[in-house]
Amino acid sequence: MKKITLAATLTLLLSSGIVRAESTFADLNYQVKQSDTTQGLGVGVYQLKDQGTGYYINGTIGLPPDGYSAYGYSYGTYTERARVPYIANVGATFAAVGPGSLVPFYKTIHSYVGIGYGTLEGVAKYGESWYDLDSYTKSGVNLNGGFILGFDSFGINLGFNSLSKSVYVGIGVKTDRK
Repeated sequence: MKKITLAATLTLLLSSGIVRAESTFADLNYQVKQSDTTQGLGVGVYQLKDQGTGYYINGTIGLPPDGYSAYGYSYGTYTERARVPYIANVGATFAAVGPGSLVPFYKTIHSYVGIGYGTLEGVAKYGESWYDLDSYTKSGVNLNGGFILGFDSFGINLGFNSLSKSVYVGIGVKTDRK
């Protein structure tokens, strides 16, 4: 719970400057379960500029498997193991295709690239329940990047986190302040 509160607080504090941008994109995203990493939910706030560089902050909070017990440990042989991601990133945004492009169904395409830090908490399944597996936990630097396809008032985000080796997809609102 402490990690969720910390992530939410950091996102609100750092994004307060982004909200004043000429164009802002805020999304909720879903990280797909891949290899040994569980699925996750995320949030991001991106400053989008038609010219020049903007900045962003985003993050992912993993969803533990069904039957997870945060307050118990078990010993013996596990039948399955996984990693639950907690990742936060900051970086720069760039316009890839701006307004006035000849493609009629979208307005803009922005790309973003950044760096962050994260933890992949190890969990293991013993019988029907999941418990912490500290020896399978991994922490480190995360490289983050993606694209935002912008329409008039909403956008679609497709991104990647290197630490969890996972793709995420998001949908959000786009506000123009011009």
